[in-house]
Amino acid sequence: MGVAALFLAGLLLMLAAAALFTNAVEWVAGEFGLGHALAGTVLAAIGTALPESIVPVVALIGGGRAAAATATGAILGAPFMLATVGLGLTGVVCLISGRTHLLVPGPSSRAVLYAFLGSYLLLIAGAFVPTPVRWADAALLAGLYALFVRRSLRDDRTSGESEETLLAARLLHRPGGGLALGAAQLLVALVTLALASELFILALEGIAPVIRLSALVLALLLVPLATELPELVAGSLWVARGRDLLALGNVTGAMVFQATVPAIIGLCFTPWDPSGIGFLAAAVTISGALVALAATGKRGVDARVLAPAGLGLYALYVVAVILGRA
Repeated sequence: MGVAALFLAGLLLMLAAAALFTNAVEWVAGEFGLGHALAGTVLAAIGTALPESIVPVVALIGGGRAAAATATGAILGAPFMLATVGLGLTGVVCLISGRTHLLVPGPSSRAVLYAFLGSYLLLIAGAFVPTPVRWADAALLAGLYALFVRRSLRDDRTSGESEETLLAARLLHRPGGGLALGAAQLLVALVTLALASELFILALEGIAPVIRLSALVLALLLVPLATELPELVAGSLWVARGRDLLALGNVTGAMVFQATVPAIIGLCFTPWDPSGIGFLAAAVTISGALVALAATGKRGVDARVLAPAGLGLYALYVVAVILGRA
C-alpha cells in the first residue's frame, strides 16, 4: 500500500472511530444527566483527543530511529494545533454565524485555560531536569489531571438531556440502544483508533524521506492537523448550532488532556528533548492560550480576537519552519 493510501486509510478510520467514540460518550453523558460543560471539557475532549494520544504510544512500541522524535512531535503537536487552528477555527465559525462572542461562562473558561497553562509549563520544564525529576513531574501531571476532572464534576451544575441517539442503535435498528450497546460501540471505536494510529505511523515513515522533513516536524505539523479533525469538525458543528459550551470546552478540555496524560509518556519513555523546532511550537502554543485568556470576558470569548490570532499564530509557525529549512 502506498504512502498516500496509508495516510488516507488512517484518516478515514480515525474520523469514523472518533465519531463513534464521541457519539457514545455524549449519549452516556445524556443518560446520566451530565451537563454540557462536563461533556465538553472531559468526556468529549478525551474521546476526540484519543487519536493523537495513541500516536506516540504506537511510535514507541514500533521502535526505530525516529520513534522518540515522532512521539515527542505528536505530544507537542496536539496542544499546538488545538491552541492555534482549533481555537482559531472555533472563532471563525462563530463570526460566520453572525456572532462576535462565544457565549460561555468566563470564570469556568478561564479556569480550564489556567489548568492547561500550568500543566503545559510543567511539561516543557521537564526538558531541563534530570530523569528522576521528570518521573516526579509526570506523577504531578497525573495528579493535576485527576484534580481537573474532579473539579469539572463538582462544578457541573447544568442538567444534561439525552439528545443523541447511538449510531450503533441506528445501524442495528434498535431504538434507544442501551448501556451494553453503548459500551460495545466504545470498544469498537478504541480498537479502530489503535489501528488508524498504526497506519499513520507507517505513512509518516514513508513521507519523511520524500519531502525531506524530519520526523519531529512531520509529527508537529501533519499528523496533529489530521488527527485534530474530530475536534475541529465537532466544534464547528456545535458553534453553528449555538452550543458554544460544548464547542469551546471540547477544544480547551482536549488541551488540558494533551498536556497531562500523553505528556506522561513523553516524560517517562523518551529522552524528552524537543529541540529548537519543538520549543518554538511550545512558545506558539502558550501564546495561543494566553490570547484566549485575554479574549475571555464577561460576555464570553471574543471571536474577533480568537479567529485571527489562532490562525495567524499557526501561519507564522509554518513560515518559520519553511524558512528554517531554506
